Amino acid sequence: MQTIVSRTALLAVLVMGACAPVSEPIIAPLPQGAALDTAGRPFVRTVEVPEEYQRALQAGTRSANGAPGQRYWQQRVRYSIQAELNPESRRLTGRERIVYHNRSPVALAEVRFNLYQNLFTEGFTGARSPFNTGGIQLTSFSFNGDTLGPLTQSQYEANQREQRASVGYLAGGTLSRVLLPRPIAAGDSAIFDIAWNFVVPPMGAPRTGWEDALGGRVFQIAQWYPQIAVFDDVAGQDVTPYRSEGEFYLEYGDFDVALTLPAGYLIGATGELQNPQEVLSADVRRQLEVAARSDSTVTVLRRNQLGQGTAPGTNGRVTWRFAARDVRDFAWATSNRYQWDALRAQIPAPGGGTRDVMVHSLYRPGAPHWEGSARFGEHSMEFFSREMVPYAYPQITISEGPVYGMEYPMLVFIGRPEERLGLYEVISHEVGHEWFPMMVGQDEAAFAWMDEGFTTFNENRATRDFFPNHDPFEGPRESYLQIAGDKGEAPLMRHIDLVFGPAFGVSAYSKPGTLLRSLQRTLGDSVFFAGMRQYSRDWQFKHPYPWDFFNTMERVAGRDLDWFWYPFWYRTVTLDHALSDVRPTPNGVQVTVRDVGQAPAPAEIVVTTSGGQTVTHTITIDQWLNPSTRVQTVTIPVSGTVTRVEIDPLRYFPDANRRNNAWTPGR
Repeated sequence: MQTIVSRTALLAVLVMGACAPVSEPIIAPLPQGAALDTAGRPFVRTVEVPEEYQRALQAGTRSANGAPGQRYWQQRVRYSIQAELNPESRRLTGRERIVYHNRSPVALAEVRFNLYQNLFTEGFTGARSPFNTGGIQLTSFSFNGDTLGPLTQSQYEANQREQRASVGYLAGGTLSRVLLPRPIAAGDSAIFDIAWNFVVPPMGAPRTGWEDALGGRVFQIAQWYPQIAVFDDVAGQDVTPYRSEGEFYLEYGDFDVALTLPAGYLIGATGELQNPQEVLSADVRRQLEVAARSDSTVTVLRRNQLGQGTAPGTNGRVTWRFAARDVRDFAWATSNRYQWDALRAQIPAPGGGTRDVMVHSLYRPGAPHWEGSARFGEHSMEFFSREMVPYAYPQITISEGPVYGMEYPMLVFIGRPEERLGLYEVISHEVGHEWFPMMVGQDEAAFAWMDEGFTTFNENRATRDFFPNHDPFEGPRESYLQIAGDKGEAPLMRHIDLVFGPAFGVSAYSKPGTLLRSLQRTLGDSVFFAGMRQYSRDWQFKHPYPWDFFNTMERVAGRDLDWFWYPFWYRTVTLDHALSDVRPTPNGVQVTVRDVGQAPAPAEIVVTTSGGQTVTHTITIDQWLNPSTRVQTVTIPVSGTVTRVEIDPLRYFPDANRRNNAWTPGR
């Protein structure tokens, strides 16, 4: 993406609202004037970039090559949280201190907080819904020691309209506005102290909840504390409310969290346990030491020990203390019926060699195939660390419970698929999210493809490595092709909260996951993965936007890729290559390929002979980028009788009509 075109409206809408040989990658620059030739290639044009991003380039916070700019800045947060859960009443009570560092160049007179639990109120769920818990109750709220009170929506609007000097916070909705008594100056910091409580919603609530099953109660707790919203160098203040479908955009920071529960309840959480001597039984600690040196699964707490893995505590209650650094969120899971398995994963270490990462699995006995869950986590962790960049954190916990699949730093929530393959896939997918968005922290709510699509691609590759006889790319590809080009499809660059029905899964997961495989085939493995790793390193613990990714891949490839980004990301056009003529020649075969779609791509032709020989010839993308070129004829030398000619038989590209891709004699 080399030419920047203004498109202010795009970001405004976004803010408001996961074998044949590789052919030689040859990608020519976009021919002069091609974008204007609507009779030839109307959808080959430069990528649209909003004015907000252009201003970040001009300010030096972003770079045209996709890397963070020399003046890149990012806010920083430190959370200290103390919370207690009553498993019987399901009420969670907490208090927190937030130290917020304003690293931006502007003073902040107003900040926003995410109050996710307000999704579970009458206004969102209905008065009689089992998910109507009443939302989050804020019992105190202060800024630098000054108490702030609640404001109604009408009071807030009047304040804005009449420019009054009122201070306080909006308590309703999932996005709270906080009017400060004094601005937080550029380069300064502020302290917020907040106390709150809420009732944990039941199973079926999005991304969090509790359930009674398999002889025990499990809680998977997320979106549970008042959380300061992102303020970044492109869009400024994030104003996207939580509506349950789209996910999250979060500031990086450090967490110190103390969680109090009855003795016997195990906790898996973001971060590292700081007081194992105080909370774990001696036998559990010994088994953990064994697991830390083991390449096979160790049972840390067995079935006949359920509810007996902790110290007795004080008055029957135990306080677990966790610390996490450079994370964007904190979540946890707990039960007194959890079995605990663990082992180590070995991943590449900086400077060479390996380092150990602990893999923990917490599950209730009887959950199908969960005895293999720790091994699934180990394989996923090692595969992604080898193929992408090494995992940045010290441990990963896989917890079984009411949430079918959800990711948090160092912790994933997993349900109970019936099949072994299904359990591996969901574990691998959620562990894959530790890379995107946990380590590379883009705005999931606006650009879901940047985490779900990337993770779908990575999950499929890991699944094929673990289950080599299974084709995990088929399902996502066919899911995309079912609606490709139809009215129901939505552009990938549309804010995911504005995408509904089958288009949601296609836009977030299957289409981008499929397209990344196409890009891998086009660029070749070495260039493609070099680009993905460069992007991951450049933006680790930072906030990339789509254009940072586009530009990084182009920088590493050394070529313009707008021919790929624009039609597939900004439009819903389709790819369709057709064999229009096949003629045997004395020394081979002459093949004519017609491009009848609207999105260009290389055409990989595989010729098979009666002797079993296969020959591959690729019509490279530069041969298609001339706006008036829609037909290519090539002569492919082969020996023997040709028995089959097919375009892309291994389906690296999402060709919308496979019926015109193959030829056999007599057809």
